[in-house]
Amino acid sequence: MILSKLKMEIEPLLKNADESWFAVALIKDKTFEYIQNTINESCIQHYIVGIDLPTPPSVLHSMQAKQEKKSFECAIYKSDFNFHPKVYLIKSNDEYVAFVGSANLTDGGFENNVELNYKISNQADCLHILNWFNSLFKDGYPLTDENIDEYESQLESIKETEKELKRKRKSIVLKKTHSTVNPLDAIDFSDRFFKKEHHWAFRRELWYSDSEEAVDERELARSKCIELHEIVFPRFKDYGIQILEPNPMSDHLISMIRLIDPSKPRAINAMWLSYGKNVNEIKEYQKLVGPDQKAKQTFIHHARLQIRIDVRNIGIWLLFAKENEGGLFDREFFKGQMRDRTFRDKFYQMIKSLPNEYFISVGGVNEFCNKFTSPEVLHNFTKKDNNQMYFIIGRDYEIQNDEMSETNMPSEMLTVFKLLFPFYEMMRHRI
Repeated sequence: MILSKLKMEIEPLLKNADESWFAVALIKDKTFEYIQNTINESCIQHYIVGIDLPTPPSVLHSMQAKQEKKSFECAIYKSDFNFHPKVYLIKSNDEYVAFVGSANLTDGGFENNVELNYKISNQADCLHILNWFNSLFKDGYPLTDENIDEYESQLESIKETEKELKRKRKSIVLKKTHSTVNPLDAIDFSDRFFKKEHHWAFRRELWYSDSEEAVDERELARSKCIELHEIVFPRFKDYGIQILEPNPMSDHLISMIRLIDPSKPRAINAMWLSYGKNVNEIKEYQKLVGPDQKAKQTFIHHARLQIRIDVRNIGIWLLFAKENEGGLFDREFFKGQMRDRTFRDKFYQMIKSLPNEYFISVGGVNEFCNKFTSPEVLHNFTKKDNNQMYFIIGRDYEIQNDEMSETNMPSEMLTVFKLLFPFYEMMRHRI
């Protein structure tokens, strides 16, 4: 389908987007602000932006600020040739839609200019675009203060012709630290429970890869998680959390190390070890939904306590699933309970009692638990729940934290599980 006015067509998709990938030669402040004001606040956003036209430094600063959230990332693309694509890929409910054409992310491109854009809904074609985007992203330059300052200083020094402007932009020297230098090299892993190779297995270059290299690296992390399980699980009784069980499918004790469905690739950007409802409970839920829905009622579709490792952090969380029906039984139970004032007040007091490092994430929005000023404020926040996003209560640790050492990690995991267990008991659905 050929489109001349991109804004009218893309706006409803932005409002319901779960994830987006934009690769454009030029971005202007006003249009970037429009995207941020329009797009689903829980959408995971990926950008590749060029500097050949040029994009204003103010936009790069705005994008850099957004990168503080894990749901936003951007790379600068610079080579000996102009970066000139205009590609918009949006995913909602596991369906992709792409727009490819002449429209940059500017007011002119979205509304005013005479542009040609082609809408693509064929899923195979969209996945080809996604692979193209990912290959370019890993060759891009990170949006750092150093790179933005270098770009901005060159622009400010240019007072000549457009030809000179282009020549100067070619001379900008950016730092490609995110791919040529391992950011974990500066960390001393000698006393860490998870070593550098365990974290590095989840670098962005391997997210969508099923290569032998990627699988082998994830297998190392998997083996370390199994080692952790063998240390902590026998001690659950000592911490009063013995009703928690691991995934009854032994080959799924640890999250997947391969892409489940290469035709619908999902980033393997972390690994987790989870504990929750036992096998008999899961069977009862499968009886409730009938044989045709059994696949949507497995261990991973219910509330669980878990430890999660990615390239830079380790998280210990209580979470409600987002797969398929999005942990529907647990979510609906909690939502109903929150309508009761007594329950709401108790939940608020429990949230406020958590240490300052603990956060609650609802609908992709994270807030520290100590922020909430009343049960009503907390209740309104929980109403943002979105079945397509995890509902999380927990905390994250930097690799260097004392609690993540070889000696302290297992005990810290058990201590946090014990702290979060009353929330699990209070919020989960029972048959």
